[in-house]
Amino acid sequence: MLDKFNTIRRHLGQRLDQFCAVLYKKVRPLASRKFDGDTRFALLTVNFSTTYYLKLMLLTLCEQKGLSKISKIIIVDNKSKDGGLDFLQQLSAVVNRLHLVENHFVCTHARGLRVGVKHLEQVEKLENTRSNVLMICDTDIIFRQKQTLSELSSIFDSTDAAFAGELRYSGIVCPQAQASFLCVRRDCYDRNDVAPFVNHGSPAFWMQRSLWKAGLHLHDFRSNFGGYILHRGRTGVAAAKQHNPLSSFATTANNKPHFMGVENGEAIWKETEKRFAKLLLPESEGELIEYFVDKLN
Repeated sequence: MLDKFNTIRRHLGQRLDQFCAVLYKKVRPLASRKFDGDTRFALLTVNFSTTYYLKLMLLTLCEQKGLSKISKIIIVDNKSKDGGLDFLQQLSAVVNRLHLVENHFVCTHARGLRVGVKHLEQVEKLENTRSNVLMICDTDIIFRQKQTLSELSSIFDSTDAAFAGELRYSGIVCPQAQASFLCVRRDCYDRNDVAPFVNHGSPAFWMQRSLWKAGLHLHDFRSNFGGYILHRGRTGVAAAKQHNPLSSFATTANNKPHFMGVENGEAIWKETEKRFAKLLLPESEGELIEYFVDKLN
């Protein structure tokens, strides 16, 4: 009975969010921004009591050869209750390119992404800097190949791609990629005829569909199955059950990791955790912050 009630809550919340977010984006003024062919990523991630996995994601990000391509890291924290907020506050205070946004209202993944984009615009206006590609990256992602950022950068540098993600065709005319890891050019995302991230089973699908309808190029980047990254999956749903029993996701039965169906995905994940086991210990947070300062500043 409770799960049915929560399902209704989710659907009603989705409809309201979709209507308001799309309407706002259609009426707001367009940002004057053109893609200059020199890719500069702004990585956006939303934390929902998944700080442990966020730490692991950042650790693997630090191994990237093209790390200089990340100009900004925006972490939106959706009222996390896993005790990680203090760590994130300390981290954002000492890592120049990393910014923490504490979202206390309507803490959905999609709104977290929109809040992150808005904060990014404000920060870059103050600093007179400009990233030109949004990299959407869930907290439960690990970077596997050290050239992932370089490969993604070359796609935008050398083609007319508006978007890059692992595309799937599932009986829908428009291909779609999971919102767990994808990139979209900001000049394309900012268009009034391109939908924002919305509260939906796939928060980026409406955006991808509008890019496709506009005739823009969606590049199929085989992120998981090409071995570039690995998405654990369902981590936020499991965290809701553990830390936020009032969440509409708290009673969702499907909260087990799926590793995107990648062969040996669970073993790959466990091996990565093992490599960073010491730094992931709660008592190692001071050392971990020093590590990030060294790698990300």
